[in-house]
Amino acid sequence: MSTTNQVSTMTPAVVDLGVRDLILRSWRSERSLDASTLDAAVDVGGNQIVLTGDVGSYTDRLTAHEMAVGQARGLLPVRNQIVVRPIECDPTEPDAVLRVRVERAVREAAPHADVTISASDHVVRLAGRLSGDHERRRVHAAAARSRGVHFVDDRTTITGSDLSPGRTLVPVPRSRAMEPSSS
Repeated sequence: MSTTNQVSTMTPAVVDLGVRDLILRSWRSERSLDASTLDAAVDVGGNQIVLTGDVGSYTDRLTAHEMAVGQARGLLPVRNQIVVRPIECDPTEPDAVLRVRVERAVREAAPHADVTISASDHVVRLAGRLSGDHERRRVHAAAARSRGVHFVDDRTTITGSDLSPGRTLVPVPRSRAMEPSSS
């Protein structure tokens, strides 16, 4: 049975209760996401899922959207109206102070992460090897939520136990991964 048939047989109220509940549960179970102000609802006509609330970083906004799309499974399109709160920073704060703050936040979020952190003009660079995508999200979110961080340049790689010895997964940017092959 196709997804289109499933949508046509479900009433908007059933879709609203089921999908909304799945989205909210997934947000709350994701340790790297502060979902305390987030909500999801099916609009009045039942034509789309609307995400609302506010988060502390663009990373959290994207994470919440990606998780909602995954839970919606094509039943309805997802419209992201989540707002990123303004960045708080002191333009005179030295890079070293910001780096220490981010190191502390990352160490608390992922105590076993092997990450090197540097900062320059409120841009934080993460480098190192992480055990998996979940750890990467925790590290990135901790850095992005730190006061004074404008942007996180994530250059970490994922090295997992399920990989052959010596192999490392390096993420491909989404824009490239989504492009059709030219061959």
